[in-house]
Amino acid sequence: MRTFTIQTARFILTKMIDGDQDKYYSLCRNENVMKFVTGHALSREESDKMFREFLIENKSDNYFGRYFIEERFTGELIGAVKLDKIWNEIEIGYRIMEEYWGRGIATAIAKDLISFARDTLNAKRVIAFVNVENAASIRVLEKAGMDNIATINDFTEVKYKFSYSTQKSTVVKKLVDATVELVEGSLKNLKEILEK
Repeated sequence: MRTFTIQTARFILTKMIDGDQDKYYSLCRNENVMKFVTGHALSREESDKMFREFLIENKSDNYFGRYFIEERFTGELIGAVKLDKIWNEIEIGYRIMEEYWGRGIATAIAKDLISFARDTLNAKRVIAFVNVENAASIRVLEKAGMDNIATINDFTEVKYKFSYSTQKSTVVKKLVDATVELVEGSLKNLKEILEK
């Protein structure tokens, strides 16, 4: 099976394959990275078990599944992402290595995934789920242009559902244009009244 890759200006996303267990464990053994994923750093055994489940997801010959994020020019491991299809929506997710936090990488990745879902997968709506206490990730999704549309009380956590709709920008643009037109018309009328 060929390995799918997604290339962006800064990163290469490579679909996880058997043999990548060490690379995946380097993400999972960090307590802070895993805080909102499992609640704790994983042992090697737990990491390998999770990775086996991802390999099953990745077997289909399409773009959906789990990927590593690597810096395009150095090959350094930055983190991991997922692309999933839930009904007619495309779900994105990401985990960034702690040493790369605070550099805008998560926002860049979220934007890249939204663009890929929209342009390559023809997604009408892109979604993401985030723990309500994960303030950093909430900010990332907001900066990426996503809106918080729901609160979901899961069995293990309370999450926000964020959404990016390709139709949203058209609706917002129409509203802004209509508002500008209304304000300009009102100002013109006011100017005419004042000049009399």
